[in-house]
Amino acid sequence: MKKIFITILAFTALSASAQTVPDDLKVMVQQTFDHHAKIKSMETQQRIAAGQIELSKANRLPTVNGAASYSHVYPVPKVQLPGSDFTFQPVPSENVNAGIEARQLLLDFGKSGSQIKQSQAEANLLGSQTTEAKDQLAYDVANVYLNIAYLYNNINVQEANIKLLEETERMVEAKLKHGDAIDLDLINTRVKLESYRNRKVDYVNSLQKQMATLEYLTGEHPKDSIHAGFEWPVSGSLTDQELKNNPAIRTAMEREKVAATGVEIAKAQYKPSLFLDAGTGFKNGYLPDIGVAKFNYNAGVSLSVPIFHGKKLRTQEKMAAQQVEVAKWNTQDVKSNLQKEVIQQQSDIAASKERLLTAESLLQQAQRALQLAQSRYKNGVITYLDLQNAQTSMLEAQLSKIQYQYQLSLSSLALLQLNGNEFWK
Repeated sequence: MKKIFITILAFTALSASAQTVPDDLKVMVQQTFDHHAKIKSMETQQRIAAGQIELSKANRLPTVNGAASYSHVYPVPKVQLPGSDFTFQPVPSENVNAGIEARQLLLDFGKSGSQIKQSQAEANLLGSQTTEAKDQLAYDVANVYLNIAYLYNNINVQEANIKLLEETERMVEAKLKHGDAIDLDLINTRVKLESYRNRKVDYVNSLQKQMATLEYLTGEHPKDSIHAGFEWPVSGSLTDQELKNNPAIRTAMEREKVAATGVEIAKAQYKPSLFLDAGTGFKNGYLPDIGVAKFNYNAGVSLSVPIFHGKKLRTQEKMAAQQVEVAKWNTQDVKSNLQKEVIQQQSDIAASKERLLTAESLLQQAQRALQLAQSRYKNGVITYLDLQNAQTSMLEAQLSKIQYQYQLSLSSLALLQLNGNEFWK
Protein backbone atom coordinates (compact mmCIF):
# COMPACT_ATOMS: atom_id res chain seq x y z
CA MET A 1 0.00 0.00 0.00
CA LYS A 2 2.78 2.43 0.94
CA LYS A 3 4.64 1.76 -2.35
CA ILE A 4 1.48 2.43 -4.36
CA PHE A 5 0.89 5.70 -2.55
CA ILE A 6 4.50 6.79 -3.12
CA THR A 7 4.06 6.02 -6.83
CA ILE A 8 1.06 8.35 -7.00
CA LEU A 9 2.94 11.12 -5.20
CA ALA A 10 5.97 10.73 -7.49
CA PHE A 11 3.76 10.90 -10.57
CA THR A 12 2.07 14.04 -9.25
CA ALA A 13 5.43 15.71 -8.66
CA LEU A 14 6.56 14.78 -12.20
CA SER A 15 3.44 16.29 -13.73
CA ALA A 16 3.97 19.56 -11.91
CA SER A 17 7.44 20.19 -13.33
CA ALA A 18 7.71 21.98 -16.67
CA GLN A 19 10.29 20.87 -19.18
CA THR A 20 11.88 22.27 -22.27
CA VAL A 21 10.68 21.21 -25.71
CA PRO A 22 11.68 17.54 -26.13
CA ASP A 23 14.13 16.76 -28.90
CA ASP A 24 11.95 13.94 -30.22
CA LEU A 25 9.11 16.43 -30.77
CA LYS A 26 11.41 18.61 -32.87
CA VAL A 27 12.37 15.54 -34.89
CA MET A 28 8.69 14.68 -35.42
CA VAL A 29 7.98 18.18 -36.74
CA GLN A 30 10.83 17.90 -39.26
CA GLN A 31 9.52 14.48 -40.31
CA THR A 32 6.13 16.06 -40.91
CA PHE A 33 7.68 18.74 -43.13
CA ASP A 34 9.48 16.07 -45.14
CA HIS A 35 6.46 13.76 -45.37
CA HIS A 36 3.31 15.83 -45.72
CA ALA A 37 1.97 16.10 -49.27
CA LYS A 38 0.68 19.65 -48.77
CA ILE A 39 4.16 20.94 -47.95
CA LYS A 40 5.70 19.09 -50.91
CA SER A 41 3.05 20.61 -53.19
CA MET A 42 3.68 24.14 -51.93
CA GLU A 43 7.44 23.74 -52.24
CA THR A 44 6.94 22.65 -55.85
CA GLN A 45 4.78 25.73 -56.41
CA GLN A 46 7.61 27.84 -55.02
CA ARG A 47 9.92 26.45 -57.67
CA ILE A 48 7.30 27.28 -60.30
CA ALA A 49 7.09 30.82 -58.91
CA ALA A 50 10.88 31.14 -59.19
CA GLY A 51 10.54 30.11 -62.82
CA GLN A 52 7.87 32.77 -63.32
CA ILE A 53 10.32 35.41 -62.09
CA GLU A 54 12.82 34.26 -64.70
CA LEU A 55 10.10 34.45 -67.36
CA SER A 56 9.30 38.02 -66.36
CA LYS A 57 12.97 38.95 -66.59
CA ALA A 58 13.21 37.23 -69.98
CA ASN A 59 10.79 39.82 -71.42
CA ARG A 60 13.74 42.22 -71.43
CA LEU A 61 15.88 39.87 -73.50
CA PRO A 62 15.87 39.82 -77.33
CA THR A 63 13.73 37.37 -79.25
CA VAL A 64 15.14 35.74 -82.38
CA ASN A 65 13.00 33.64 -84.73
CA GLY A 66 13.75 31.80 -87.91
CA ALA A 67 11.12 32.18 -90.65
CA ALA A 68 10.60 30.53 -94.04
CA SER A 69 7.69 30.88 -96.43
CA TYR A 70 6.63 29.90 -99.93
CA SER A 71 3.59 31.18 -101.85
CA HIS A 72 2.27 30.87 -105.39
CA VAL A 73 0.43 33.91 -106.73
CA TYR A 74 -1.91 33.92 -109.70
CA PRO A 75 -2.50 36.05 -111.60
CA VAL A 76 0.52 38.34 -111.44
CA PRO A 77 0.75 41.76 -113.12
CA LYS A 78 2.52 41.70 -116.47
CA VAL A 79 3.24 44.52 -118.92
CA GLN A 80 3.78 43.86 -122.65
CA LEU A 81 6.10 46.52 -124.03
CA PRO A 82 4.85 48.02 -127.29
CA GLY A 83 6.77 46.93 -130.40
CA SER A 84 8.67 44.22 -128.46
CA ASP A 85 8.34 40.59 -127.46
CA PHE A 86 9.59 41.42 -123.92
CA THR A 87 7.05 41.09 -121.12
CA PHE A 88 7.75 43.00 -117.90
CA GLN A 89 6.69 41.17 -114.68
CA PRO A 90 7.34 43.26 -111.48
CA VAL A 91 6.60 40.43 -109.00
CA PRO A 92 7.24 36.70 -109.22
CA SER A 93 4.49 34.14 -109.22
CA GLU A 94 6.66 31.86 -107.05
CA ASN A 95 7.61 33.69 -103.83
CA VAL A 96 10.34 32.31 -101.57
CA ASN A 97 11.52 33.92 -98.30
CA ALA A 98 13.86 32.49 -95.64
CA GLY A 99 15.61 34.43 -92.90
CA ILE A 100 16.02 35.42 -89.25
CA GLU A 101 13.99 38.06 -87.43
CA ALA A 102 14.96 39.67 -84.10
CA ARG A 103 13.30 42.09 -81.70
CA GLN A 104 14.84 43.77 -78.65
CA LEU A 105 12.98 45.86 -76.08
CA LEU A 106 14.80 49.15 -75.71
CA LEU A 107 12.54 51.05 -73.35
CA ASP A 108 9.12 50.43 -71.82
CA PHE A 109 9.14 53.01 -69.00
CA GLY A 110 8.78 50.48 -66.18
CA LYS A 111 6.26 48.02 -67.60
CA SER A 112 8.56 45.00 -67.56
CA GLY A 113 9.97 46.11 -64.21
CA SER A 114 6.46 46.08 -62.73
CA GLN A 115 5.87 42.57 -64.03
CA ILE A 116 9.12 41.39 -62.44
CA LYS A 117 8.11 43.00 -59.13
CA GLN A 118 4.72 41.30 -59.27
CA SER A 119 6.28 37.89 -59.96
CA GLN A 120 8.68 38.41 -57.05
CA ALA A 121 5.83 39.50 -54.77
CA GLU A 122 3.79 36.44 -55.73
CA ALA A 123 6.79 34.21 -55.02
CA ASN A 124 7.21 35.88 -51.61
CA LEU A 125 3.52 35.37 -50.91
CA LEU A 126 3.80 31.69 -51.75
CA GLY A 127 6.84 31.42 -49.49
CA SER A 128 4.89 33.03 -46.66
CA GLN A 129 1.95 30.69 -47.25
CA THR A 130 4.33 27.72 -47.13
CA THR A 131 5.74 28.98 -43.83
CA GLU A 132 2.21 29.40 -42.51
CA ALA A 133 1.31 25.85 -43.55
CA LYS A 134 4.44 24.50 -41.87
CA ASP A 135 3.63 26.47 -38.73
CA GLN A 136 0.14 24.99 -38.60
CA LEU A 137 1.43 21.47 -39.14
CA ALA A 138 4.10 21.92 -36.48
CA TYR A 139 1.53 23.00 -33.92
CA ASP A 140 -0.79 20.19 -35.00
CA VAL A 141 2.01 17.78 -34.17
CA ALA A 142 2.64 19.58 -30.87
CA ASN A 143 -1.05 19.37 -29.96
CA VAL A 144 -1.14 15.65 -30.69
CA TYR A 145 2.08 15.20 -28.72
CA LEU A 146 0.51 17.07 -25.80
CA ASN A 147 -2.67 14.98 -26.09
CA ILE A 148 -0.58 11.82 -25.90
CA ALA A 149 1.26 13.12 -22.83
CA TYR A 150 -2.10 13.96 -21.23
CA LEU A 151 -3.45 10.46 -21.95
CA TYR A 152 -0.28 8.85 -20.62
CA ASN A 153 -0.71 10.82 -17.40
CA ASN A 154 -4.33 9.72 -17.05
CA ILE A 155 -3.42 6.10 -17.73
CA ASN A 156 -0.70 6.27 -15.09
CA VAL A 157 -3.19 7.65 -12.57
CA GLN A 158 -5.70 4.96 -13.43
CA GLU A 159 -3.09 2.23 -13.07
CA ALA A 160 -1.97 3.60 -9.69
CA ASN A 161 -5.56 3.77 -8.46
CA ILE A 162 -6.32 0.28 -9.79
CA LYS A 163 -3.42 -1.04 -7.73
CA LEU A 164 -4.75 0.92 -4.78
CA LEU A 165 -8.21 -0.61 -5.18
CA GLU A 166 -6.73 -4.07 -5.61
CA GLU A 167 -4.99 -3.57 -2.28
CA THR A 168 -8.30 -2.40 -0.81
CA GLU A 169 -10.00 -5.47 -2.25
CA ARG A 170 -7.54 -7.71 -0.45
CA MET A 171 -8.07 -5.71 2.74
CA VAL A 172 -11.86 -6.09 2.51
CA GLU A 173 -11.55 -9.82 1.78
CA ALA A 174 -9.40 -10.22 4.92
CA LYS A 175 -11.92 -8.32 7.00
CA LEU A 176 -14.74 -10.35 5.49
CA LYS A 177 -13.08 -13.58 6.65
CA HIS A 178 -12.92 -12.23 10.19
CA GLY A 179 -16.48 -10.95 10.08
CA ASP A 180 -15.46 -7.28 10.15
CA ALA A 181 -16.92 -6.52 6.70
CA ILE A 182 -19.96 -7.45 4.67
CA ASP A 183 -20.35 -8.86 1.16
CA LEU A 184 -21.66 -5.52 -0.08
CA ASP A 185 -18.32 -3.86 0.71
CA LEU A 186 -16.48 -6.40 -1.41
CA ILE A 187 -19.01 -6.10 -4.25
CA ASN A 188 -18.74 -2.30 -4.21
CA THR A 189 -14.96 -2.52 -4.30
CA ARG A 190 -15.00 -4.86 -7.28
CA VAL A 191 -17.57 -2.76 -9.14
CA LYS A 192 -15.46 0.32 -8.62
CA LEU A 193 -12.34 -1.58 -9.66
CA GLU A 194 -13.96 -2.65 -12.93
CA SER A 195 -15.07 0.92 -13.50
CA TYR A 196 -11.46 2.09 -13.17
CA ARG A 197 -10.29 -0.64 -15.53
CA ASN A 198 -12.92 0.33 -18.11
CA ARG A 199 -11.89 3.96 -17.86
CA LYS A 200 -8.29 2.92 -18.44
CA VAL A 201 -9.43 1.02 -21.56
CA ASP A 202 -11.06 4.23 -22.81
CA TYR A 203 -7.86 6.18 -22.24
CA VAL A 204 -5.80 3.51 -24.00
CA ASN A 205 -8.21 3.56 -26.93
CA SER A 206 -7.92 7.34 -27.20
CA LEU A 207 -4.14 7.01 -26.95
CA GLN A 208 -4.04 4.60 -29.87
CA LYS A 209 -6.09 7.03 -31.97
CA GLN A 210 -3.72 9.89 -31.16
CA MET A 211 -0.77 7.67 -32.04
CA ALA A 212 -2.41 6.95 -35.40
CA THR A 213 -2.86 10.69 -35.98
CA LEU A 214 0.79 11.30 -35.14
CA GLU A 215 1.83 8.59 -37.57
CA TYR A 216 -0.34 10.18 -40.28
CA LEU A 217 1.31 13.56 -39.71
CA THR A 218 4.91 12.36 -39.51
CA GLY A 219 4.79 9.31 -41.77
CA GLU A 220 6.68 7.41 -39.07
CA HIS A 221 5.42 4.97 -36.47
CA PRO A 222 5.70 6.79 -33.11
CA LYS A 223 8.25 5.47 -30.67
CA ASP A 224 7.66 5.10 -26.96
CA SER A 225 9.44 8.35 -26.21
CA ILE A 226 6.56 10.72 -25.47
CA HIS A 227 7.34 12.73 -22.35
CA ALA A 228 4.39 12.20 -20.00
CA GLY A 229 5.54 15.07 -17.76
CA PHE A 230 5.95 17.56 -20.60
CA GLU A 231 4.27 20.96 -20.30
CA TRP A 232 4.45 24.05 -22.48
CA PRO A 233 5.90 27.13 -20.79
CA VAL A 234 3.35 29.83 -20.05
CA SER A 235 3.83 32.81 -22.35
CA GLY A 236 3.51 36.40 -21.22
CA SER A 237 1.42 39.08 -22.89
CA LEU A 238 2.08 39.83 -26.56
CA THR A 239 2.60 43.27 -28.06
CA ASP A 240 1.43 44.37 -31.50
CA GLN A 241 5.04 44.26 -32.67
CA GLU A 242 5.40 40.64 -31.51
CA LEU A 243 2.18 39.66 -33.27
CA LYS A 244 3.80 40.61 -36.58
CA ASN A 245 5.81 37.40 -36.24
CA ASN A 246 2.59 35.47 -36.74
CA PRO A 247 2.64 33.72 -40.17
CA ALA A 248 -0.96 34.73 -40.87
CA ILE A 249 -0.04 38.40 -40.45
CA ARG A 250 3.01 38.02 -42.69
CA THR A 251 0.91 36.29 -45.35
CA ALA A 252 -1.72 39.05 -45.23
CA MET A 253 0.96 41.71 -45.64
CA GLU A 254 2.47 39.85 -48.59
CA ARG A 255 -0.99 39.85 -50.20
CA GLU A 256 -1.01 43.63 -49.84
CA LYS A 257 2.33 43.82 -51.67
CA VAL A 258 1.03 41.64 -54.51
CA ALA A 259 -2.05 43.84 -54.83
CA ALA A 260 0.15 46.97 -54.87
CA THR A 261 2.20 45.61 -57.77
CA GLY A 262 -1.06 45.07 -59.64
CA VAL A 263 -1.70 48.81 -59.43
CA GLU A 264 1.80 49.50 -60.78
CA ILE A 265 1.22 47.20 -63.74
CA ALA A 266 -2.17 48.77 -64.47
CA LYS A 267 -0.66 52.27 -64.50
CA ALA A 268 2.27 51.14 -66.65
CA GLN A 269 -0.11 50.13 -69.45
CA TYR A 270 -0.48 53.83 -70.34
CA LYS A 271 3.23 54.09 -71.16
CA PRO A 272 4.78 53.53 -74.63
CA SER A 273 7.20 50.78 -75.60
CA LEU A 274 10.22 51.20 -77.87
CA PHE A 275 11.62 48.21 -79.77
CA LEU A 276 14.60 47.54 -82.03
CA ASP A 277 13.65 45.31 -84.97
CA ALA A 278 16.10 43.63 -87.32
CA GLY A 279 16.12 40.81 -89.85
CA THR A 280 18.22 39.13 -92.52
CA GLY A 281 17.87 36.29 -95.00
CA PHE A 282 17.17 35.41 -98.59
CA LYS A 283 14.13 36.07 -100.74
CA ASN A 284 13.22 36.63 -104.38
CA GLY A 285 11.24 39.41 -106.02
CA TYR A 286 14.04 41.92 -106.51
CA LEU A 287 14.39 43.60 -109.88
CA PRO A 288 15.72 43.07 -112.39
CA ASP A 289 15.77 39.29 -111.90
CA ILE A 290 12.75 38.70 -109.69
CA GLY A 291 13.09 34.93 -109.73
CA VAL A 292 16.50 34.80 -108.03
CA ALA A 293 16.65 34.79 -104.20
CA LYS A 294 19.00 37.44 -102.89
CA PHE A 295 20.53 38.22 -99.55
CA ASN A 296 18.81 41.06 -97.71
CA TYR A 297 18.63 42.65 -94.27
CA ASN A 298 16.63 45.30 -92.45
CA ALA A 299 16.92 47.23 -89.19
CA GLY A 300 14.85 49.88 -87.47
CA VAL A 301 12.94 50.92 -84.38
CA SER A 302 9.25 50.84 -83.61
CA LEU A 303 7.27 52.76 -81.01
CA SER A 304 3.95 51.57 -79.59
CA VAL A 305 1.90 54.25 -77.80
CA PRO A 306 -1.46 53.43 -76.13
CA ILE A 307 -4.07 55.95 -77.25
CA PHE A 308 -7.54 54.54 -76.71
CA HIS A 309 -8.65 51.10 -75.47
CA GLY A 310 -12.31 51.66 -74.74
CA LYS A 311 -11.74 52.47 -71.03
CA LYS A 312 -10.15 49.05 -70.59
CA LEU A 313 -6.93 50.38 -69.02
CA ARG A 314 -8.81 52.75 -66.71
CA THR A 315 -11.04 49.92 -65.54
CA GLN A 316 -8.02 47.68 -64.90
CA GLU A 317 -6.40 50.40 -62.78
CA LYS A 318 -9.59 50.90 -60.78
CA MET A 319 -9.96 47.16 -60.15
CA ALA A 320 -6.32 46.90 -59.07
CA ALA A 321 -6.82 49.71 -56.56
CA GLN A 322 -9.86 47.90 -55.18
CA GLN A 323 -7.78 44.75 -54.77
CA VAL A 324 -5.35 46.74 -52.62
CA GLU A 325 -8.23 47.93 -50.48
CA VAL A 326 -9.50 44.35 -50.08
CA ALA A 327 -6.02 43.15 -49.08
CA LYS A 328 -5.73 45.90 -46.43
CA TRP A 329 -9.13 45.04 -44.97
CA ASN A 330 -8.12 41.38 -44.90
CA THR A 331 -4.94 42.27 -42.98
CA GLN A 332 -6.97 44.29 -40.50
CA ASP A 333 -9.37 41.38 -40.02
CA VAL A 334 -6.48 38.98 -39.39
CA LYS A 335 -4.96 41.36 -36.82
CA SER A 336 -8.28 41.84 -35.04
CA ASN A 337 -8.88 38.10 -34.92
CA LEU A 338 -5.38 37.47 -33.54
CA GLN A 339 -5.85 40.12 -30.86
CA LYS A 340 -9.13 38.50 -29.87
CA GLU A 341 -7.46 35.08 -29.72
CA VAL A 342 -4.63 36.46 -27.58
CA ILE A 343 -7.08 37.94 -25.06
CA GLN A 344 -9.04 34.69 -24.92
CA GLN A 345 -5.95 32.54 -24.43
CA GLN A 346 -4.55 34.86 -21.78
CA SER A 347 -7.88 34.67 -19.96
CA ASP A 348 -7.82 30.86 -20.18
CA ILE A 349 -4.25 30.80 -18.87
CA ALA A 350 -5.15 32.98 -15.88
CA ALA A 351 -8.19 30.81 -15.10
CA SER A 352 -6.21 27.58 -15.47
CA LYS A 353 -3.52 28.88 -13.14
CA GLU A 354 -6.10 29.63 -10.45
CA ARG A 355 -7.78 26.26 -10.91
CA LEU A 356 -4.41 24.52 -10.77
CA LEU A 357 -3.54 26.17 -7.46
CA THR A 358 -6.86 25.02 -6.04
CA ALA A 359 -6.38 21.55 -7.49
CA GLU A 360 -2.94 21.22 -5.93
CA SER A 361 -4.34 22.21 -2.53
CA LEU A 362 -7.22 19.76 -2.90
CA LEU A 363 -4.85 17.00 -3.97
CA GLN A 364 -2.70 17.46 -0.88
CA GLN A 365 -5.80 17.33 1.29
CA ALA A 366 -7.10 14.26 -0.54
CA GLN A 367 -3.76 12.51 -0.13
CA ARG A 368 -3.77 13.18 3.60
CA ALA A 369 -7.42 12.17 3.93
CA LEU A 370 -6.79 8.87 2.13
CA GLN A 371 -3.84 8.07 4.37
CA LEU A 372 -5.98 8.65 7.46
CA ALA A 373 -8.94 6.72 6.01
CA GLN A 374 -6.78 3.71 5.18
CA SER A 375 -5.31 3.64 8.70
CA ARG A 376 -8.67 4.09 10.40
CA TYR A 377 -10.41 1.49 8.21
CA LYS A 378 -7.75 -1.06 9.11
CA ASN A 379 -8.39 -0.33 12.76
CA GLY A 380 -12.16 -0.50 12.29
CA VAL A 381 -12.76 3.15 13.23
CA ILE A 382 -14.58 4.14 9.98
CA THR A 383 -16.87 2.32 7.59
CA TYR A 384 -16.05 1.09 4.11
CA LEU A 385 -18.15 3.93 2.68
CA ASP A 386 -15.82 6.46 4.32
CA LEU A 387 -12.81 4.72 2.77
CA GLN A 388 -14.49 4.63 -0.63
CA ASN A 389 -15.25 8.33 -0.45
CA ALA A 390 -11.62 9.09 0.37
CA GLN A 391 -10.39 6.99 -2.56
CA THR A 392 -12.85 8.67 -4.94
CA SER A 393 -11.79 12.11 -3.75
CA MET A 394 -8.16 11.18 -4.31
CA LEU A 395 -8.78 10.05 -7.89
CA GLU A 396 -10.89 13.11 -8.71
CA ALA A 397 -8.23 15.42 -7.30
CA GLN A 398 -5.52 13.73 -9.38
CA LEU A 399 -7.53 13.85 -12.59
CA SER A 400 -8.55 17.46 -11.96
CA LYS A 401 -4.94 18.52 -11.57
CA ILE A 402 -3.95 16.72 -14.77
CA GLN A 403 -6.89 18.32 -16.60
CA TYR A 404 -5.97 21.84 -15.46
CA GLN A 405 -2.32 21.28 -16.33
CA TYR A 406 -3.41 20.08 -19.76
CA GLN A 407 -5.68 23.10 -20.30
CA LEU A 408 -2.91 25.45 -19.18
CA SER A 409 -0.45 23.82 -21.58
CA LEU A 410 -2.95 23.98 -24.47
CA SER A 411 -3.55 27.70 -23.91
CA SER A 412 0.18 28.34 -23.60
CA LEU A 413 0.79 26.41 -26.81
CA ALA A 414 -1.90 28.42 -28.61
CA LEU A 415 -0.34 31.68 -27.35
CA LEU A 416 3.07 30.59 -28.61
CA GLN A 417 1.53 29.88 -32.02
CA LEU A 418 -0.08 33.32 -32.08
CA ASN A 419 3.35 34.78 -31.37
CA GLY A 420 4.82 32.85 -34.31
CA ASN A 421 7.22 30.96 -32.05
CA GLU A 422 9.11 28.37 -34.13
CA PHE A 423 9.87 25.94 -31.29
CA TRP A 424 11.15 23.26 -33.70
CA LYS A 425 14.20 25.29 -34.74
